[in-house]
Amino acid sequence: MNKQTFLTGIGFLLLFSIALAGCTVAVTPAPSAPAVATEAPQAEAPQSEGVAGELTVYTSRAESLFKPVLEAFNQAYPDVKVTVLTGSNGELAAKLLEERANPQADLLINSDILTMQSLAEQGIFALNDSPAVAAVPEAYRADDGSWTALTLRLRVIMYNTELVSEEELPTTMMGLTDPKWKGQIGSADSRNGAMVAQLVAMRHLLGEETMTAFVQGLVANDTQWFGGHTDVRKAVGAGELKLGLVNHYYYHLSKAEGAPVGIVYPDQGEGEMGLIVNSTNAGIVQGGKHPELAKLFVDFMLSPEGQKVYAEQNFEYPITPGVELAEGVPPLSSFKLADITLKTLWDELQPTQQAAQAAGLP
Repeated sequence: MNKQTFLTGIGFLLLFSIALAGCTVAVTPAPSAPAVATEAPQAEAPQSEGVAGELTVYTSRAESLFKPVLEAFNQAYPDVKVTVLTGSNGELAAKLLEERANPQADLLINSDILTMQSLAEQGIFALNDSPAVAAVPEAYRADDGSWTALTLRLRVIMYNTELVSEEELPTTMMGLTDPKWKGQIGSADSRNGAMVAQLVAMRHLLGEETMTAFVQGLVANDTQWFGGHTDVRKAVGAGELKLGLVNHYYYHLSKAEGAPVGIVYPDQGEGEMGLIVNSTNAGIVQGGKHPELAKLFVDFMLSPEGQKVYAEQNFEYPITPGVELAEGVPPLSSFKLADITLKTLWDELQPTQQAAQAAGLP
């Protein structure tokens, strides 16, 4: 399997029915894994005076998560017209590769570090020497700035508090394979980059045999598989499932909506692997028509103003230091984090995909 096979491997369908979400958005005025650096200089919010033009953004992020940041950018830059094209990580990656001779996008914002690294190696992204990108901790960006993380997310277990007591909850990821949870678990499938990245991390930290046993256990437990985490969190909140494997902010979103949910930060004990961290990311498309506006958009998202939106409204962990977390979100420093960097995930993707597919991951 070559590296481009990743884009068409398990769970990634080369679909071209990508919906134009919101179509054109007219701008209106208005020993653990490396922790985020605390002493790096903060990116400053770019200046809006005299800035005008058009920008096309491809994103795999859910509208509810991306819209607040876009609206903040719209308020800061009333003379910039932004068009947003949405699709899955795999769909957008395939589209970018197909369009590489005549790029239609200026910027990709996604939720899968593995896709970002694959596209970077195939020359899809332009180099970015922005000081704002350089200020991002090295573990969370490409060495040449061609992609950068925007926010960090933790892999956690959420549960319905009306159906499960704290005493019976699993305390590790492997605890989800206990037969007592048969028919009661929800998870994203191989179409989801965060799920695939988790499996890569587990294989790296625990060995292929344990990672395979984890997938086999989920399959044996009749796990209900979804294409993304929104459906998982809704099923748990509605009491259709007891447990859900998600990124941490989905718990906070459900909690804010009044759903009866709780959260488990797994693998915190001695000798356990710690919490697995993944990221949302941005890359400027090589040959895009508006590279300066794309760079401006990335700088805005890394500025305290943009990061504050991610933190306060999406409950994500800002990549820029000094930005306050949303109420109820514990600091990363309070957890034991898995000893693996985001870049390491790419190196072990292919064998993990093969093993997970053999173990029955849909």
